[in-house]
Amino acid sequence: MPAPYSHPTPAVPQASNARAAARGSATSVAPALNGATRAASRAESASGRSHADHLAVSGIALSYADRRVLNDITFTARAGDRIGLIGENGTGKSTLLGVIAGTIEPSSGTVMHPGSVGLLAQELPYPDGTPMSEVLDDAQTAALQTLSALERLGAEFAERPDDPSVAEEYSAALEEAERSGAWSAEAHRGDVVSGLGLGGFSAAHPIGELSGGQRLRLALAAILLTAPHTLLLDEPSNHLDDASAAYLERVLRDWPGIVIVASHDRALLDSITTRILDLDPLPLPARELADAAPPAPAQSEGNGAAAAAHTSPSARTDADTSTRAAATPETDDPGSGFGVRLWGVGYSAARSERRAELARWRSRYVAESTELAALVHEIEVGSREVNKKHESKSESRITKKFYADKDARVTSRRARNARMRLEVLERDRVRRPPEPLRFTGFASAELDPNPVPPADVPQLSVDRVAQANRLAPTSFKLYSGDRLLLAGPNGSGKSTLLAILAGELTPDTGIVSRMTRVGYLPQEVTFARPDRSAADHYRATVGAEIAEIAPLAATGLLATRDLDRRVGELSVGQRRRLALATLVADPPPVLLLDEPTNHLSLTLVEELEEALHDYRGALIIATHDRWFRARWTDPVLTLGGGSHVTPLSN
Repeated sequence: MPAPYSHPTPAVPQASNARAAARGSATSVAPALNGATRAASRAESASGRSHADHLAVSGIALSYADRRVLNDITFTARAGDRIGLIGENGTGKSTLLGVIAGTIEPSSGTVMHPGSVGLLAQELPYPDGTPMSEVLDDAQTAALQTLSALERLGAEFAERPDDPSVAEEYSAALEEAERSGAWSAEAHRGDVVSGLGLGGFSAAHPIGELSGGQRLRLALAAILLTAPHTLLLDEPSNHLDDASAAYLERVLRDWPGIVIVASHDRALLDSITTRILDLDPLPLPARELADAAPPAPAQSEGNGAAAAAHTSPSARTDADTSTRAAATPETDDPGSGFGVRLWGVGYSAARSERRAELARWRSRYVAESTELAALVHEIEVGSREVNKKHESKSESRITKKFYADKDARVTSRRARNARMRLEVLERDRVRRPPEPLRFTGFASAELDPNPVPPADVPQLSVDRVAQANRLAPTSFKLYSGDRLLLAGPNGSGKSTLLAILAGELTPDTGIVSRMTRVGYLPQEVTFARPDRSAADHYRATVGAEIAEIAPLAATGLLATRDLDRRVGELSVGQRRRLALATLVADPPPVLLLDEPTNHLSLTLVEELEEALHDYRGALIIATHDRWFRARWTDPVLTLGGGSHVTPLSN
């Protein structure tokens, strides 16, 4: 493959004037195809600083009015680093990539780049009628311009071989073509397009006729052809078949620049990463987190001291101790995005080290909590024992004696040491370890008012259903308890078939008969009311009765802190989990799941797989998750080229 960059400036593929005019408003978002970092370049130019030889992310912070996303994110990377970005859903992985790319402005901090930077676009910024060739041409603008310049300068040099200025320009253009790989641009383009499974399409094929997975692969092809020095990828393998995933792994392993990839693909991370950037919570002191309780106010002089003079020593000591103990923060802030941990190992080793660290964190929290309780008890008991020796029926007669003997009565060595240790512990004790979201599994379907058909009656009957250019004629019957995995190359119609079965899409030909309620999890989750809170959306979707019996928080799929957030503000992973929650609260007899493990944390993926194994209903799944498919033992229906009737049960 060509060198990753030709100039130490952000790579921004520009469309030709003719194409720009035809595309209209899409021109303004064309640079989003590779997410070029323009802000960083402007900052460096303004300061007169040249590009460094490494990526430097320093003190990045980003917060919204109601929550912190990132805080004090600092790390460096050099050419050859392939960094896996991991963390639970909602920890800010996509946000951090956007900040590095320059598409998101941080609240504070700086990003310095050694060269161009590109971010994989999740949606192509082109109208549906745009031919595929135009997207790829824009991605190769630099190479095409270099070749065009060579052609022009070659002609000028042939006419004026003794002109030193022409000779110098021609020499520089030759050097640039060699460095950027412009000579092999066409061959490289064919290799990338073929490697990502897009070789069967004509150059004029409109992108609007591509499936969602094909459009993502086209965007991936474009960013690889743009060849930025720093390559930022957010879930790049979500829609790749095995051959395309293997090709991507080879490309990333050989990438001469820097690669940072956020992914839940365990196979991909194990294959390519040299280091792991972990955004999961750190074992911070609880007092540092956003919703930590403030420390107990110190007793002031004046009125406060006067009031204290009329309070018994025992009462004051007990009250102070209880107040400090109560002020010790027991926070719901997850602590994610607060600093970052860079494991100098690959993914599997990093996960193992992370589990060991979490075990040590939990042990420390338990030990400190136990010690805190013991110290509080010791101070309270010790104070009572001391005060028993100085009790009097008339406080007015012993006021002077009380102040004279205060140190002797209150600050015995043991109690004083306990209080000192308590103060240190309250200041530095580690926060409660956050438990990851736990998928509680599928509830009973007893609430379903629709009766399940008898075992000998198919719940779904599909008779030669087809969709032009997307799904070949397909037939099968799904009975109670059947489990079916849809297979086939990208574009064979897996998502199309699921949408048809769910009633979201009308087939061109064929008949679908549904004998019971069907639940559907699409790849892309959208909301008609983006201003509605997650809790309100859940309640409106499942109904008040079910929401009361199976509240959203009980599903383990959305954190308590996110229940009142507007659904339009949720991350892609959070939206997917909210949609999944509406299914598990009142599971239908038939579940249709399109890429169910996409955008889920690795912990949730494992728990979802276990829950699906125990699910009693009928199930149809389409997934590119290689690990998931390797463990599948039930029937598989392969689409593409001539799908046929596949009986699953009798």
